[in-house]
Amino acid sequence: MAIDTNLRVLVVEDNGNLRKVLVNIIRKVGFKETVEADNGASAWEVLQSEKIGLVLTDWSMPGMSGMDLVMKIRAAPEPICNLPVIMITAMDTKTSIVTAAKQGVDAYIIKPFSIQTILQKIEEAVKKRAAG
Repeated sequence: MAIDTNLRVLVVEDNGNLRKVLVNIIRKVGFKETVEADNGASAWEVLQSEKIGLVLTDWSMPGMSGMDLVMKIRAAPEPICNLPVIMITAMDTKTSIVTAAKQGVDAYIIKPFSIQTILQKIEEAVKKRAAG
């Protein structure tokens, strides 16, 4: 399945350097538009005001965590509730992966990651959401 690279990708990461790395990877795999947020609260503001097609979020951030953001997304009205969401985190326990899945995370990436992993997980998340 070819991914629509015209989707606007929201990258939510409190570490500025890692956020830039993620944005560069997203652009390198072909996405044209990215929006950045440094925590869940600022990401939520973006989701309220801009058309976003995919969310990549860190879990552990000050203010509103990535998991809190995911719960807000899933509780929101359409189209926000149906956004594909990818969690990118250093939390590599089975419990955290299961928790993320139960809260509606579509794909889970453990840091550190490769460009190939990012692309694979984007495809997985978008496909999962498209299938309903």
